[in-house]
Amino acid sequence: MGIPVGIVLFNPKIERLKENINAIIIQCKHLYIVDNGSKNIREVLEMLSDFNSSQLSIILNEKNHGIAKALNQLTIAAKNDGYKWILTLDQDSVSPSNIIDEFEKYIAYQNVGMLCPIIYDRNQRKEIKVKEAYTEVEECITSGSLLNIEAWNNIGGFDENMFIDGVDFDICYRLRQGGYKILLIQSVVLIHELGQIRYHYFLFWKVLVKNHSAFRKYYIARNIIYIAKKRKNMFLIIKGILQEIKLISIVILYENDKINKNKHIFKGIYDGFIGKVGD
Repeated sequence: MGIPVGIVLFNPKIERLKENINAIIIQCKHLYIVDNGSKNIREVLEMLSDFNSSQLSIILNEKNHGIAKALNQLTIAAKNDGYKWILTLDQDSVSPSNIIDEFEKYIAYQNVGMLCPIIYDRNQRKEIKVKEAYTEVEECITSGSLLNIEAWNNIGGFDENMFIDGVDFDICYRLRQGGYKILLIQSVVLIHELGQIRYHYFLFWKVLVKNHSAFRKYYIARNIIYIAKKRKNMFLIIKGILQEIKLISIVILYENDKINKNKHIFKGIYDGFIGKVGD
């Protein structure tokens, strides 16, 4: 039946989104879009009206229900239309022209739960070195990844309790626990921007500073604890506490809005331990 594509929107930059859609719509069978309560939804819909309506399905959420629920909505829509796979994209990720053709070469491989590309981050600009056609990996981000819908269904879909942050790595873990493989396809390179990344040096160490908002800091902190508790792994809880200390330290040393961000981090840690979930 071909491969459909799903994109989750939240206050997208219209020009970048249009570039994204132009790059992928000529490759895919159908495009599903979930809007998570964007403030600029009128501009989004006006831009989308330029595309063939028969190739496009739009789901409008009244508010932001989180990335996990939106990804489930996309996958359910594709499943209901009879598709076996769905390619998921962030709103600002521009696909290479070979992404679907290359992925289709590997969908018949045994026990494949997800296929993913090499991610080329505009911020880091690392040289890409290709050694083999594909390699098995433990985790990947959802943007640019091709998801096996049957596998998604068998493991219970994306965890909507997480709302945002860590959702992609969580489903990768559960896919592998379910006996599925995640293959990184070396011939596919997705240009992606992983936030407002900056690098600093602390003594002899290179420190990655992501400069997330206080809103994001809350969910990062909460989900670190949530995942460790969900997996019932004491090592992960201890590792998580060390991650929280690192998160707080980086904010204090290198980021702005220090008080507000650390306030949200501490609230996230607390909510993670008491089991608060959702939005």
